[in-house]
Amino acid sequence: MDSVRMPIFDGTSGWNSWKESMAVLLRSKGLTDFIERTYAERMQTDRNWTQMDKDRGDGQVMMYLCLGLAKNILALITGRSAHAAWRTLIDAYDIQDSNVIMNGICNLVNLQMDEDGDDDVRDYISRFDTMMLEINTNDLTVESIFTLIFISGLSSRFHLLVAGYGHVIPRRLKMTEIRTAAHQYADALAA
Repeated sequence: MDSVRMPIFDGTSGWNSWKESMAVLLRSKGLTDFIERTYAERMQTDRNWTQMDKDRGDGQVMMYLCLGLAKNILALITGRSAHAAWRTLIDAYDIQDSNVIMNGICNLVNLQMDEDGDDDVRDYISRFDTMMLEINTNDLTVESIFTLIFISGLSSRFHLLVAGYGHVIPRRLKMTEIRTAAHQYADALAA
């Protein structure tokens, strides 16, 4: 077996870049079908596919997943098929809460090249790309981006309001709801 270096995902950060690295690895090994489709789905389109093919492919995918996951995350996927293991990881880590995305957007907005000229544009692009990968853009719409920017600009007096929206799935954030809640919260503070 050739040597493969995978970052270890421990469940705390780096999910999007880890997921992308793992998908590239599995694609390079011809194993993406094992995470994308169930055995039954595969059998509907390829009658020549055998249980032995499934077991071999599942085993290879699970080996790569085990090499790339910390022990605490392995407990989530032990005893599952490759497809079920991948879906379990997606379900557990793919939806980011609004606070994570808001912080990521703020970090991107505040990212600057070094004004002294010590910063190479390639370093800047690399940092930008890394930060961008940490934000799950599948959950973002233009409205949700503007809403997150609006929330991030509220003063500390509105932290309770913001905390109430911190775990809303970002694509469901609506500017009108946030503005209405902000007005109501301001009225309550004034009373």
